[in-house]
Amino acid sequence: MLIRKVNINDFNDALKLVKNTGCYDTVQKFIAKKGIFSPIIIENIDNRAANILKQEAISVGANTAVNENVSKFKKGSSDTILFATLAQIEKLTNKLYLQPFGLKEIALKFKDILTREKVFKCRGKFIDISTPVVMGIVNMDPGSFSGDGLRDADKALEQAVEFEKLGAGIIDIGAESSRPGVKFVDARTEISRLLPALKKIRKNIKIPISVDTYKYETAKIALYEGADIVNDIFALRRGKEKLAKLIADTKAGLILMHMKGIPKNMQINPEYKNCTSEIYEFLAERKEYAESFGIEEQNIAVDPGPGFGKTVQHNVELIKNINIFSTLGAVVGAVSRKKFVRTLAGEDKSAFIVANFLTAFCGADILRVHDVKETVNVLKIIEIFRRV
Repeated sequence: MLIRKVNINDFNDALKLVKNTGCYDTVQKFIAKKGIFSPIIIENIDNRAANILKQEAISVGANTAVNENVSKFKKGSSDTILFATLAQIEKLTNKLYLQPFGLKEIALKFKDILTREKVFKCRGKFIDISTPVVMGIVNMDPGSFSGDGLRDADKALEQAVEFEKLGAGIIDIGAESSRPGVKFVDARTEISRLLPALKKIRKNIKIPISVDTYKYETAKIALYEGADIVNDIFALRRGKEKLAKLIADTKAGLILMHMKGIPKNMQINPEYKNCTSEIYEFLAERKEYAESFGIEEQNIAVDPGPGFGKTVQHNVELIKNINIFSTLGAVVGAVSRKKFVRTLAGEDKSAFIVANFLTAFCGADILRVHDVKETVNVLKIIEIFRRV
């Protein structure tokens, strides 16, 4: 007889363990759901709703941690943590759907967590994000913080073609640096840098192309020339309605990024009461804004913005908890060559590769990177571990 502990990271892990016992086929998935433990934080829940949630959770065998004011039947709102298996969450969802005080909305969120399809759509293309996808950076700003800015469209084409051969699933072209302290460039300058490279790349690669811009004028021309995704560091706060309607009309993909302040001042003593929660709330609001113009949910990805108005500790916290943002859509992890990685581990390339690996391992769906070959190779390790 051997008794040992096992590690279960997802439903497939649990299902494999159940199958190995020789359990009946008809109940394998049902039992596997009981093996996936999924704590869920619910912030600012009405205390009356928290009380009902607690009782209903107990009825399905789950548990909650609630504020002491909930037990004292005091008015107001508080934070609650639900500790439950996937099977218990399914049962709880059905119980909460007809309950008052916002519990119906919570039930719908639970359902979304359970059923979300791992795909990112852009202009009729479906990017499978069931395993992490590499987004290779082609930088057309000579002043880029990473030192890889290009001036020649042929060089950009060469790099993009090579990235596709190496296994990148998306190419991200940018023509305006967003490094700390930088000044903005106008749309005309950005377009003049971007357009020659974009035209050549679009004619020669098959994978989706993302354009790193927040300007309506640049996005309009880029989408006309065949770009598929707008990667917006301002999350539609600059382009607003015009840019949102453009993305909706063209059915382009949209990446919404969080940034505290603007590049010129974002790294001047950034502070948060709760970094992860505040950024999640911001991205949830920006997603809702985007959807109000007809941008479909599966066309929206989110990027918590490591390095954009965050301290080293904030960045570490975000990467460790990056899977939390998956309830908002595909999650972009962009840590490549950023200063906080240098601060933690120095200038050696191995530090950046490890940072990319950890970002994917912690739950990012799309990795925006400079070192495509190395990142594609290390991501194979994650896939092997997931299949075992």
